[in-house]
Amino acid sequence: MIDVGKVQKPQRYIGNEWNVVKKPHADKILICISYPDLYEIGMSNLGLRILYGIFNDFPDVVCERVFAPADDYTAFLRSQNKRLTSLETKTELGKFDVLGFNFDYELNFTNFLYMLDTADIAIKARDRRDLIVLGGGMANPEPLAEFVDVFYLGEFEPTAAVFIEVLRTHKDKESRLRALSQIQGFYVPKFYCVTQEKNRYCLERIYPYARIPIERVTVKDLDSAYYPTKWLVPHTSIIHDRVPIEIARGCPNRCTFCQARALYYPYRERTLACVKNIARQTYACSGYEDFSFLALSASDHSSIKQLIAEMTEEFKSKRIGLSLPSLRIDDIIAGLYQQLIPLKRTSLTVAVEAANETLRTNMNKNIDINKLFEAAHVLRSLKLNHLKLYFMFGFPQETEEDLSAIGKFLEKLYRQSRINLNVSINIFVPKPFSLWQAQPMESEECLQRKRQIIFANIAPCRNMAITVSDTKRSILEAICSRADRAFSAVIYRAFLKGARFEGYAERFSWQRWEESMKEEEVDYRRYLETQTTNFPWSFITGSCSSLKEKC
Repeated sequence: MIDVGKVQKPQRYIGNEWNVVKKPHADKILICISYPDLYEIGMSNLGLRILYGIFNDFPDVVCERVFAPADDYTAFLRSQNKRLTSLETKTELGKFDVLGFNFDYELNFTNFLYMLDTADIAIKARDRRDLIVLGGGMANPEPLAEFVDVFYLGEFEPTAAVFIEVLRTHKDKESRLRALSQIQGFYVPKFYCVTQEKNRYCLERIYPYARIPIERVTVKDLDSAYYPTKWLVPHTSIIHDRVPIEIARGCPNRCTFCQARALYYPYRERTLACVKNIARQTYACSGYEDFSFLALSASDHSSIKQLIAEMTEEFKSKRIGLSLPSLRIDDIIAGLYQQLIPLKRTSLTVAVEAANETLRTNMNKNIDINKLFEAAHVLRSLKLNHLKLYFMFGFPQETEEDLSAIGKFLEKLYRQSRINLNVSINIFVPKPFSLWQAQPMESEECLQRKRQIIFANIAPCRNMAITVSDTKRSILEAICSRADRAFSAVIYRAFLKGARFEGYAERFSWQRWEESMKEEEVDYRRYLETQTTNFPWSFITGSCSSLKEKC
């Protein structure tokens, strides 16, 4: 039992949420899945919820969850000489057959090691005997190659049954890994040797049946893909405390900086009937009153107007809240957003990215910014509490005029709309598989100078909340996303120095990472500055920007 007097938020660890699944363990395949962050972050991850439902639908599989413990809970466990356990049955993590982690945020890498350590599980893959540690949700697996037994690259829904069949058929770890390495999407690092010569990476097979190149897997038909409707309802508030209904996957646009468009290519939609059925079932099973339409660009859905109209009509008596995460500016003018007004609560997000048209053209961001100002009178009538805007800086060919234009844009928009503005300004990170993956990342000095220019040109306004990416954290994110196997040693050393929850400003320490890189003799600048067509991830194919070049 948890001593609630010694733990700040016991709801993170008690389990027993509404719609939780508990099964007996005898004669079952035991899987535990995790998003390696605090409960309120991890429970907001749709991928984890999809896997939880898929696995538990197999009668001979038990799937449970675990999240990164906060410091107070870790101290409590160690004071009681206990290990980290699953939420559902408080089973020690080392007793599962498979322990799966979602790695879609690079600054969670040390959280993953921290969780293994708190569970008393060997951190290095070569030191684990029976447990299979599975990693997914990432573009470049190489920085974690020393710690993860097998990576899955792509969307898991089409491969779930094959994965379970391998676990049924093969009883020992080695035979399971060999079988998985022959299946599309699975990558077992120890079956390959990586060499580097003159800044070129080459992956060669050690185990003869391992696949090369390794192709990412995609869902062909979203309507037939599994989607959770027995929605887990937490006992405490979480970051995204609503039900996201994925109406489309991928994006029809070609923004040069966007990694997600590449990883989730091609663009696919769910039909109106399927979306409405998911909404009805989820509402009936959970009682949730806040929904959102989830997509990289929700208003690109071919039937978005009809979908909103029909959802509004069906749920207006239930006072359902519905939000769209992203809209094209053109659709505000077209009246699309007006359709949401009868619903209980709405929010609006617009990804502007750059305030000047020339820079937006360079990044294939095809929007007419002037239409947002034309829509100011519409925005005023929508009873919105705030409008959220996204910008980025640190792009190739960016000028001081591009940076100062952000402030002018915000001042004009507020003056014309009088809506509270929540503004997020992020640093461009050249991520794997994006169209700009070969672009160098700008130096810390240059980014700091650009940051100062942006702030110098934003007039103080109490109705405008501005957040800007931390420069050193953005640089570390870029390093971790672009690094090779040599960086595993740096991650491990940083963990030993206390690195965890590095995504939180109050916990982040660049000094820790800088020391670790120096001690491991790793020059991080080579990951950021080199322009090449050959990367640590070049052996992976199957995205829209996959490299055809092979060693």
